[in-house]
Amino acid sequence: MNSDTIGAISTPPGNGGIGIIRVSGPDAVNAVDGIFASKRKNSEDYCIRTAHEVVRMSSFTLRHGYIFDPGDGAVDGSGTEGAPEAPELVDECLVSVMRGPRSYTGEDVVEINTHGGTAVMKRVLGILFRRGVRPAEPGEFTKRAFLNGRIDLTQAEAVAELIQARTEESRRAAMDQMSGELGRLIDSICVRVNETLARLEVAIDYPEYDEDEQIINEAIESLSSAGEALRELASTYEKGRIVREGLRVAISGRPNAGKSSLLNGLLGFGRAIVTDIPGTTRDTLEESMDISGFPVILTDTAGLRNASDPVEKLGVERARSELRRADVVVFLADLSDNIDEDLELYREISAETAGKYVIFALNKTDLTDGACFEAQKRKVSEFFASEEGENGEKVGKPGEILYISAKNDGAKVISDKISEYLVAHGAGSGGSIITGERHKNLVDRAVAAIERAIGSAAEKRPLDFIAYDVWECAQALGEITGRNVTDEVIDTIFSKFCLGK
Repeated sequence: MNSDTIGAISTPPGNGGIGIIRVSGPDAVNAVDGIFASKRKNSEDYCIRTAHEVVRMSSFTLRHGYIFDPGDGAVDGSGTEGAPEAPELVDECLVSVMRGPRSYTGEDVVEINTHGGTAVMKRVLGILFRRGVRPAEPGEFTKRAFLNGRIDLTQAEAVAELIQARTEESRRAAMDQMSGELGRLIDSICVRVNETLARLEVAIDYPEYDEDEQIINEAIESLSSAGEALRELASTYEKGRIVREGLRVAISGRPNAGKSSLLNGLLGFGRAIVTDIPGTTRDTLEESMDISGFPVILTDTAGLRNASDPVEKLGVERARSELRRADVVVFLADLSDNIDEDLELYREISAETAGKYVIFALNKTDLTDGACFEAQKRKVSEFFASEEGENGEKVGKPGEILYISAKNDGAKVISDKISEYLVAHGAGSGGSIITGERHKNLVDRAVAAIERAIGSAAEKRPLDFIAYDVWECAQALGEITGRNVTDEVIDTIFSKFCLGK
């Protein structure tokens, strides 16, 4: 248990209707008690020196009152000489008390709901600091909840993800993890692994009581089952990454293909400048939106061509870089212009789009008559049927070939296809998922340890070899939930939290 008491503003920076100051630790109740008093009955006076109302409050109760600054004298507000200094009225507030261990941190917690002005909250917090409360470090409230056994490490990390959640699916995934779903799954696998380890260690210590062959067979069966569960969990990382970080969609193509018009259509407002002049967009424009409850990061890129202007050339380089980063590429071709140039460009960027989901959208159907449309459509079909790259391989066929008008229904068509992609890749399918790289690396480490142990067992190697790898697996799983994790890892995780949480 921590011996010091910490405090911080828990609401976002800036002015608002309400501001919340959170205090946690063994002296939290006394610290607030000395600066709070409610209005005395039948009197306009306020009593801070003798009220002690916070101390008498029951847990999980709320009380209306006022925050006072006792001044620079003693804790009771008396000055060093002469008559007591009159406490200064600072703000009207509500105070809530949550006594440990049934609180967020597992300690005594007091929250002061003040008016949400920056000056008000800083003043109240400053008074608490003078009374011995220490400024909280980033994430220290949640860190204390973890250290006091209120939550495991997966739940603690989910708190940060819930705060940062931008869409419904992000919120749902964070809540599933915060409810302990991932931690329970890891713990259930860890139980099997530890039981296998215990059996191996007993056999090592007392070889005369067991048959190695039987023990090895049992170990292989148990570890195979655990490995299968872990591999299935690891396979959810791509879905989890999209839920947490967002699906990256790059809009690419030649200058004046309609990329900026499509971006504006998807966003629903005029984010990018649209003109008839080729090369208007010279840098990447990035915006986030919600598609079917999932975060999607749209990037409008500079038109791809052999540029001589230094600024435009830099924009083209950034555009190609975005293609490599993207999960999905929307390649726009101008149906009303020379489609051969668009097809040649698509062939040139095949290295950047290899392995990605590509939507090949032929834009400006509203500017193309029937005969031209059919001719262009035939060229596209023939290109993907026969066109070869530099090494003789065929250019990869896009995931979708669409004919759209970015000025009309094109944005909805593209949005629907992105939504279909998310569903096809398991987004929103439910169940425990891994959203963080730390979890993914540790699951991979546990799987690798299991595979080594099974390999050693199959080769009839000494039980010590098998037991060590099983122990490695248990260590990796313990790091996920925080059962065995270093102080450095804990400090790194919570340093990424915001103050007051």
